[in-house]
Amino acid sequence: MDVNAFLSWFWENRRILPWRSDRTPYSTWISEAMLQQTRVATVLDYYPRFLSRFPDPKALATASEDEVLKVWEGLGYYSRAKNLMKGAAYICENYNGDLPSDPDLLIRIPGIGPYMTGAISSLAFGKAVPAVDGNVIRIYCRLYSLPLIASEGATFKEIYKRAGNDIPEENPGDFNEALMDLGATVCTPRSPKCSLCPFSNECSAFLLGKQEDFPVKKQKKEVPVEEHTILKIFLGEKILVRKRPDKGLLSGLYEFIDLTGTLSEKEVEKWASDLFGQKKKGNSSDHFTILPLGGAHHIFSHLRWNMTGYEIHLPAEKDAEKAARSLGDLVSKKEYEALAFPSALRAYR
Repeated sequence: MDVNAFLSWFWENRRILPWRSDRTPYSTWISEAMLQQTRVATVLDYYPRFLSRFPDPKALATASEDEVLKVWEGLGYYSRAKNLMKGAAYICENYNGDLPSDPDLLIRIPGIGPYMTGAISSLAFGKAVPAVDGNVIRIYCRLYSLPLIASEGATFKEIYKRAGNDIPEENPGDFNEALMDLGATVCTPRSPKCSLCPFSNECSAFLLGKQEDFPVKKQKKEVPVEEHTILKIFLGEKILVRKRPDKGLLSGLYEFIDLTGTLSEKEVEKWASDLFGQKKKGNSSDHFTILPLGGAHHIFSHLRWNMTGYEIHLPAEKDAEKAARSLGDLVSKKEYEALAFPSALRAYR
């Protein structure tokens, strides 16, 4: 690899991104956490808002989980936000609120793994530490026609060693960012733009005409599907919500009442009548209404949800309120708007 030529390519073609100006160790950490498994275009909106609300580790460490998740709402992979909170608390407790420059200390911080250690070390502290992610693995596998599966631990070790041999002592951050930009804009997973690549004359996969064969694709497992019926329930002016458990999928976020399976309107009507002791509006003794909200789906990394939604309006009567509180919390519209809900429920928000 001609590192100098590669850096020259980067300096001429680098992306202009907000986290690349006025860089601090903390802002680098936040941006790298947000950029994991998330498109740059999405992070552009979240990054300044997050830094404005939580400008340093102390502000993040002392915030409530609900506050942080609300600012993170819609960005997905919420464990990243929780790890940032844990990491901020650790930094305040052990390093007086400043990220350490030593890579061996950085990697001990909750939520900071090998990739982020390399990114922070090189970008914020100028240390020659590789930052190896899926983009970098793909570039090296194509460059040398390495028949490796990207997700395997042995692949990471091999690419980390190769990148470690290439990264220069001068401008190590630019080298890592050059790999990031190359993987994001040129050496993409599908239809790579090889004519624009600074390595096209030496890339083994390109010369063989087998760019998309590297890295080797692991056989995909069939994604399991779950059926859910989402009930957005109003009692007078209040909305019924509940907080998901502290562990597991979408932990700590708020949701509506979620019933397993796909229920018809008649089945939802019976469920509501049995629970709240009331009947659907339609004659003199009836008290509630049901409005179908339609279907939606959400694909997680390992799971697909198929959803059917209904909106139920109940009068604010004592018995109905008691039944509702057995399911969750009744909140005002203002309180509701301050809660963090998962992207999976965006269709029903």
